[in-house]
Amino acid sequence: MPRPEKVAQVQNLKEKFSKAQGLVLVEYQGIPAPEMVRLREFLKERGLEFRVIKNTLARIAALEVGLEGLAEYLRGPNAIVVGYDDPAVPFRAVRELRKDFPQLRVKVGLFEGETIPPQEADKIAELPSREELLARLAGAVAGPIRGLAVALSGIIRKLAVVLAEVQKRKEASS
Repeated sequence: MPRPEKVAQVQNLKEKFSKAQGLVLVEYQGIPAPEMVRLREFLKERGLEFRVIKNTLARIAALEVGLEGLAEYLRGPNAIVVGYDDPAVPFRAVRELRKDFPQLRVKVGLFEGETIPPQEADKIAELPSREELLARLAGAVAGPIRGLAVALSGIIRKLAVVLAEVQKRKEASS
């Protein structure tokens, strides 16, 4: 019978896996403890969670939530970087961290529930943020509307000029 602590850890991991919009499984071996503190602070500043995981418990949790693609990578020392808002943020943060910590190696990622192989992780990191995409969409929608407004105001302006000329001619003839 499993110990209650382990059952609680599996439950906690299941919640993280199911709520996560973006998740990166990394190998962290070779990073000294003081540097790990700096790494954790960097991730926390970006609203991300970093957690060293036990493979067996993580495998059970992943299989129970239907993430078979994640379960096959759970070998060796692993940690997860979890993001709950923008799914690309964990990928961007890990890519940025790899500049200072070359020992950090991406094993697999989860992007909105889809398994991402390590070679695709940098492509995900280059995706624009949700806010940037919304701004681009707003600009694309507003552009034609703005053009229509300018065109209509030009027509109204020309009509006003013509009416003013007509009024001048009537006043001149009377």
